[in-house]
Amino acid sequence: MPSKTEEYLALAQRTANGLTRYWESWTDYLTTASRLYKYPFADQLMIYAQRPDATACASFDIWNNRMNRYVRRGSKGIALLDQSSSVPRLHYVFDVSDTGVRRNSRDPEVLAARPRSDAACVGNDCQRVRRLP
Repeated sequence: MPSKTEEYLALAQRTANGLTRYWESWTDYLTTASRLYKYPFADQLMIYAQRPDATACASFDIWNNRMNRYVRRGSKGIALLDQSSSVPRLHYVFDVSDTGVRRNSRDPEVLAARPRSDAACVGNDCQRVRRLP
């Protein structure tokens, strides 16, 4: 019987193989990855495989201590592979939808895609561009 770590390694491999099969799955992955830009590719892949609608993920301790939010009882964590040692291990993160608000709690900063504009910007300098027919 495979261990949990081996099961999640297989899940990551299946997800990676399926991403490039259809463009819809690739764009769905990119949408998820854009919200989780601080995570490396392997973690983004694992989050997408388990919870594609995740918006802001953090460990149990970060939600409790830094963000002053609590993780709801019964919430299922998102398993991530920690391969920093010689033996791969699992650690878990939770999405903001798995947390509840306390007094003085902080909301995570979630980047939202802005509508496309007709301005081309480099640094702080923006210029109007004309679209070609």
